[in-house]
Amino acid sequence: MTWLMITILIRTIVCAFPAAQAYKLVELTHSLSPSTLFWPGVPSFNRSLVVASVNQHGVWFEIGKFSVGEHGGTHIDVPRHFKQGAADLNDFPLDRTIAEGVMIDCSAEAAKNYNYAVTTNKLKEWEKKNGRIPDGAAVLVNFGYTAKFSNHQAFLNTKNVRDDKTFRFPFVTAQAALWLLNERKMKIIGVDVPSPDSPQDKSYPVHVALLLKNVMIMEMMNIPKSLPARGFRVHCAPIRIVDGTGVQTRIYAMMGDNIDAGSARLCMQSPVFFVASLVVASAVVDILTGGRIRG
Repeated sequence: MTWLMITILIRTIVCAFPAAQAYKLVELTHSLSPSTLFWPGVPSFNRSLVVASVNQHGVWFEIGKFSVGEHGGTHIDVPRHFKQGAADLNDFPLDRTIAEGVMIDCSAEAAKNYNYAVTTNKLKEWEKKNGRIPDGAAVLVNFGYTAKFSNHQAFLNTKNVRDDKTFRFPFVTAQAALWLLNERKMKIIGVDVPSPDSPQDKSYPVHVALLLKNVMIMEMMNIPKSLPARGFRVHCAPIRIVDGTGVQTRIYAMMGDNIDAGSARLCMQSPVFFVASLVVASAVVDILTGGRIRG
């Protein structure tokens, strides 16, 4: 019984407190500049200098000011964007700005059809290959549009970037969004296009359904091809702006810090790990008892 107890203890300690390892940060944000794309009618980014000089002590001193519309470039939407009096940036829960991430790769489909729509079946197919989407996840949908971001006409599939009636880009169906909300308790959804909604549907069903349930929406993300299907955590720290409906923010992923709960479960269930634990436990018992239990 002693060796069995030690085996269980070893498995618990190793899986619950994995060895420290280096983590990697992955940029998920496009740079913000005067050339950054904004939705028609939303003021673009502008920055100017207030002072830039050497002071009387020979120290360089620089201060700038900027103005920007809330919805443009890599940014987030919060509930106030689609419901009067709902949570603004100041009130949005901090615990809904970080979540275990998964990446749904739809780049092949979107390359063939700029009207491609993510369906519930696509999500279920992803789960068959990659495992269940964890509850409370940040679901990032990669349409392969990151590389098009600086080319506004290519990004919007139109020659007239001032007329949103001509915009075309892939999107998430309302049914798929509701499935993620109701069946997987999704905390964050992120896309590398201007919106998770179809640009032709002005009822904005995805925005309305998700924002009213405090699901953060991330838009115009920089999603690299190298981002894995899972095994990372999404971080976002928006400014607390009173009455704010959205804001540009630095979004990034953290990889390699053992945040994927599925990995810990696999560790506990692994037959190879169980056998290894038995061997280690036997050695520990021998050391502690001087071999009396075996002998």
